[in-house]
Amino acid sequence: MKHFFVLLLFTLSLNYSAISQTTDEEGMKPVIIEAESGAIGSGFDVLQDGDISYVTTNSNFAGSASPEDSSRVITYQVSFQESGTYHLFARLRVGAGGWDDDSFFSGNGFGEKDVSSGSDWVMINGLAGAGYANSTDVVDDLGGLGSNVWKWVNITKNLFTNNPFSVSDDQLTRSFQVANREDGLQFDKFAFGKTNLYYTVEALDKVLAGTDEVEVDSSRFYPGPPLADGSSKFLGNLRGGSESNFSNLWNQLTPENEGKWSSVGNTSDSTRWNWGGLTSLYNYAKSHNIPFKHHCLVWGNQQPTWISALSKEKQLEYITTWIRQNGIRYPDMEMIDVVNEPLVTHNPPDGRNGRANYKEALGGDGVTGWDWVIKSFEMARQYIPNAMLLINDYGIINSNSATTSYLQIINLLIERGLIDGIGVQGHRFEFESASTTTLKNNLDRLAATGLPIYITEFDLGNLNDSGTPNDNQQLQLYKRIFPIIWEHPGVKGVTLWGYIENRMWQSTCYLVRTDGSWRPALTWLAEYIKENPTGIERSVSTLPASVVLNQNYPNPFSSKTTIDFSINEPQNVSLKLYNGMGQLVETLVDGRLETGSYSVDWNAGQNGKDYGNGLYIYQIVAGGKSASRTMLMLK
Repeated sequence: MKHFFVLLLFTLSLNYSAISQTTDEEGMKPVIIEAESGAIGSGFDVLQDGDISYVTTNSNFAGSASPEDSSRVITYQVSFQESGTYHLFARLRVGAGGWDDDSFFSGNGFGEKDVSSGSDWVMINGLAGAGYANSTDVVDDLGGLGSNVWKWVNITKNLFTNNPFSVSDDQLTRSFQVANREDGLQFDKFAFGKTNLYYTVEALDKVLAGTDEVEVDSSRFYPGPPLADGSSKFLGNLRGGSESNFSNLWNQLTPENEGKWSSVGNTSDSTRWNWGGLTSLYNYAKSHNIPFKHHCLVWGNQQPTWISALSKEKQLEYITTWIRQNGIRYPDMEMIDVVNEPLVTHNPPDGRNGRANYKEALGGDGVTGWDWVIKSFEMARQYIPNAMLLINDYGIINSNSATTSYLQIINLLIERGLIDGIGVQGHRFEFESASTTTLKNNLDRLAATGLPIYITEFDLGNLNDSGTPNDNQQLQLYKRIFPIIWEHPGVKGVTLWGYIENRMWQSTCYLVRTDGSWRPALTWLAEYIKENPTGIERSVSTLPASVVLNQNYPNPFSSKTTIDFSINEPQNVSLKLYNGMGQLVETLVDGRLETGSYSVDWNAGQNGKDYGNGLYIYQIVAGGKSASRTMLMLK
C-alpha cells in the first residue's frame, strides 16, 4: 500500500479556524431563543430529554401553504443588540419517522402572521437530511445529518428563497413565529446570527461571537486525485452539504435530497420554489468539471404534499412546470433519474401507503401497463434534451423476477427511443446477502439491452445496519460485492450513497470517520480501483480474433483523445462515435484496411464543432461483428 493512500486525511464538515473578527463582539454573538420560552399554542407539547426542555408537535397537519390555525403557532419576542440582517438557525431533532417528521412553518419575516395567508409563511421541509452536530462544524450550508440526533440547521440560507429577517435601530425587539406541521419534529432552540458572519455549532451552543472570515484546515484534506481518476468508469458520490474536498475523492456528483420535488416545491406557488440547494450542487459539479446526475423527477416518495389533492389536469400542469424548469435551469446536466422506483410494490406515485398520488395524471397504467412511465420519459426528452435519461430502482439485480419486471419497462422505453441508461440501486439491504452469481447474471440480462448500466446508490456496512460499526465486516462485504459491480463491462459508473460518519441514512455504512481517517474499506477501495482502473474490459459482442479494440487515452479527456485498434488480416473496418443517446457523432474510419496497428485521434473541438461533456461510445465493426467501449469527456 503506497503512502499516498495512508495519508487519508479528510475533513467531514468544514473545520474552520477564525482569522479575523469585527470589533463589536456582543453584536457578533447569536441571539438565542429557548423553544419553550414563547407563547405556545395547544398544538405543541413541552417535553424533557435529560436537561433539555423542548417543544414538539402533538398532531400531524397536511397543509403546505400556511398553518391555518393559531393553535399550531408559537410566538417569541426577540431582543437584538444591534441592527442588521440575520440568518435564522434552529437546534432540532427529527424523530424516528424521518422524512415524515421533518417539516414545520416559519414566519416569512418578523411580526405576527396571518395563519391563513400563504405569503406570510414558509414551509420548511427536508430536515431529515440536514444539519450539523460536531462542535467545530460551521453551520452554513445545509449539512446532512439524519434523524434522532440534536443538530443545528441554518434555516434561512438553505431553505428560504430570500432572507426576510432584517432589524432596524429603531425596532430592536421583534416578534417571531413558528408553526407546527409534522409530529415527531422537536425544537430545543432557535437562534438569529448576522448573515455576514459564520457560526460553528460551539458558537451557537455557547453563545460565542461569529467570525467574518474562515479558512479551511487543509491539513485534514485528502489531496486527490479522485479515486477513479483515469478510469473509463466514474466513481461518484452524493453531495448534500459542505464536503469541501468532494472533488478530490469522487469524479461524479448526485444530489441526495436537493433535487427531489419535495425539497424544491414546498409550496404550490411555483414562483416561490426553492432551487437554491440544487443549483449550488449543479454549479459545484460544473465548476469542478465532474458529471452531474440529477436525482430525480417522478417518484411516489418525497414529493410535494399539495400535489395529491389537485385535479389530474392541474397535476399535469405542475408536473410539466417541474420538468421544464429543471431543463431550463440545468441545461448541461449529464444524466437524470427520470422515474425513480416505479415497480408496483416499490414507490410509484399511486397514492398508496402514504405515497404521492398523481400517476393517473401521467396516463396511469394505460395500454402498455406502464403508460405513466412512458409519459414521464416523453416529457423529459422534450424538456431536457441534452441529458441522458435514466430509470432507477432498488432490489433489481439481486432478484430474477424484479429484473424481469424492470426489463419490461426498459424495453418499452427502448422501443420508443426514450431511455439512455439503466440505474440500479445498490444499497446494503440489496447486496449484503445476495448471491454473486445472481448479481452477475442479472447484470448480463440488463447489459444485453445495449444500454449502459449505472449503480446509483451503493452502500455497505454492518449486516442489517445494526450494532456498532464493524470495520472488518464492511471490508469483507466490499471485497465480495464491489468487484462484481465494477468489473462488469456493462457497468459504466458507480455512485456511492454517502461516505461521512453521522451523515448517512444507513448509519454503519460510512467510509470516513469524524476525525477524518478512512475506514479499512475505503483504503482497500482506493487501492483496488488504482489496480483495476477500468474493471475487466470484456466485450459483450465477440470480435474476430484478428481485431483488437483498446481503451481510448487519456480517459476522461477534455477535448482530444486517441483510440487504438489493430487487425492481423486485411478487411473492411468501420469505427464510429456515438453520444450517450445513441446518436451518431462522427465516423472515424470507414474502409478497407491492411494488416497493422492503427491510432485514430478525435478532437471534439475541431471544425468549429462544440460537443458537450458526457459519456460517448465508440464502436468498431469488422467481419460482420461489433464491439464498443465508452469514454468520458470533461471540459
